Amino acid sequence: MSNSNPNDTQLEQQRSDSATDALKDQVENNHAEDSEAAADRIAENTENNK
Repeated sequence: MSNSNPNDTQLEQQRSDSATDALKDQVENNHAEDSEAAADRIAENTENNK
């Protein structure tokens, strides 16, 4: 990212932290959805095997 003021690294760090937090949220949400889908498949397989 280009910075109009090379001495303003605090703003750049805030942008970086925000982007990192957004990626973490996205990964955690994807993991939760994958886990729920896996649980659904396990439940369905259990029902089918009865």
